Amino acid sequence: MRKAIFVVMPVLLATHLFVYPAAAQFTPGPTPTPTPRASPTPSHEPKPIPCPRVAVQAQAGRGIRDGQPITFMANIAGGDPKVQPTIVWNVSAGVITDGHYSRRIIVDTTGAGETYDREIKAEVWVGGYAPECMLQATAAVKIIPAPRKFGDFGELPAETVTFHMKTLAKYLSESPDNLFVIGYAGRNSERGFTAKWLARMRSELTAEGIPARRIGIIDGGFREEPLFDFWIVAIGAQPPRPTPTIDRRQIVNRGTRPPSGP
Repeated sequence: MRKAIFVVMPVLLATHLFVYPAAAQFTPGPTPTPTPRASPTPSHEPKPIPCPRVAVQAQAGRGIRDGQPITFMANIAGGDPKVQPTIVWNVSAGVITDGHYSRRIIVDTTGAGETYDREIKAEVWVGGYAPECMLQATAAVKIIPAPRKFGDFGELPAETVTFHMKTLAKYLSESPDNLFVIGYAGRNSERGFTAKWLARMRSELTAEGIPARRIGIIDGGFREEPLFDFWIVAIGAQPPRPTPTIDRRQIVNRGTRPPSGP
């Protein structure tokens, strides 16, 4: 029995050595080198188109008088050429008569000369571009106001006229405007009535410190009764026109006695 076991064990051992030596001596092959691949090209975002430049241009020239039309233009430069801009206007005085939503507007300036700063500001807003584009521009034009009647009076005593001239001089000293006085003789006024009273008024105003160049005097002709009109006229404005009611040719046989006042 022992002899049989002794023979079998070597056989099993030999069998074991014969089956597994290949596994015990296995050598791995070379590691494959990876094939290089081109790096993907980075994607660039398109650059945003810059916002356009907006400006407002008023019509050329100076001396826009109250009531004259004036033109304002919106100049839009640059930006996305594919955009159809939306345009909205606003004016500080006067009325837009044409072109409300276009690049060019026409404004009736009536009343603008009576505002505190005597000017029209035209402001434009432009839309349709990128949200970050805040597109707004303004232009201002000075307006010459129309002549404004300050007051009038008829034939008065000399001391009353002097009082009125002092009051008028105080007003003119605080105003940049000029004064025009239109004198009318009455149908029965003495010869030289208008010229002498106008000269006296100018003399009293200059005595109060008003430069003579700021005082305009106009012989307006004749009315039924004597009258003196006082007008405040801005620099550049047309002076008022006389409005006589009697033709000079109808005045006959006037006395030569000089006016009693001056």
